[in-house]
Amino acid sequence: MQRRKKIRAVLFDAGNTLIFPRVDRIARTLTSLGYRASVEDFYRAERAGKRKLDEWLWPQLNEGRAPRRADYYYWAEYLRALVEIVGVPEKKRAEVATEIGEGFKDIKAWSRMFDGTSDYLRALRGRGYFLAVISNSLGLIEAQLERVSLAQHFRFILDSYWVGIEKPHPDIFKQALGRCGMEPAQAVYVGDLYSTDVGGAHGAGLHGVLMDWVGAYPRAASPRITSLPELDGVLTRIENGDYKIKPRL
Repeated sequence: MQRRKKIRAVLFDAGNTLIFPRVDRIARTLTSLGYRASVEDFYRAERAGKRKLDEWLWPQLNEGRAPRRADYYYWAEYLRALVEIVGVPEKKRAEVATEIGEGFKDIKAWSRMFDGTSDYLRALRGRGYFLAVISNSLGLIEAQLERVSLAQHFRFILDSYWVGIEKPHPDIFKQALGRCGMEPAQAVYVGDLYSTDVGGAHGAGLHGVLMDWVGAYPRAASPRITSLPELDGVLTRIENGDYKIKPRL
């Protein structure tokens, strides 16, 4: 029997995988506009946005088509769900969604991390893994990761703004692999969007791991974690060949 390739590289998404938005601050913008929003309202909207994204994107990926841009669709659905959840009248929803969207575009709002994130990344590096980031962003994600003291853990940070291609298109993953100097089967990609991150990774030949910290994908047909330390067990099982399902929707 041919021995499976050892995982040598662990590549991460950034937003909603390593760093998270301060939705408590963005909620204050809604409050100033006359609408009350809880943190759970934001999480409900996130789950709804992810569901809509998958309904739109998975059929394309299953046919071997990957758009060069997909994030806009998720954010449009997320914001549409959020303004409906908090009770914005229909005639004002587009206006309020645009204003809230600007809050998410402020890269400094993405400053929350799970406890122990830096220590865990340091431990992965200490075990010999090549760490890097592939992020659909606006050209500012490297600066933000430096601001929260995470950039030091990564050999490179690939931002779609500078590459000109977003996940799930395979070219952005292939560029990352080229910089790693590794084959796809030697790399794992960890991200929070099932179709964009896991589907995109699989389309480029990488192993995909779903960071489902908000509980959007309880029945995902892929390795699924809710915190970074759970990745240890997943890496072991991938190397043992325990995950054989290529996720499709």
